[in-house]
Amino acid sequence: MSEFVRDNPAAGPEEPDAYGIDLVDGDEPSVRLLVRGELPESVEHDGRTWVATDETHDPGDDGPPIAVFRPQV
Repeated sequence: MSEFVRDNPAAGPEEPDAYGIDLVDGDEPSVRLLVRGELPESVEHDGRTWVATDETHDPGDDGPPIAVFRPQV
């Protein structure tokens, strides 16, 4: 299982695991998304394709790291 996953508590096993991802483009504020299921290699958002990087953001509060995605060039 990926280090980015936050496991569901036993009370909600019917829901797939959730991953946090940040869409980062230069100095613009990032967009944080919650993705259910497997962590994808790319996502479509606002008409653009965003690809996974090896970067992470610290979510604080002992949560799992947030995966960083950047625009596809």
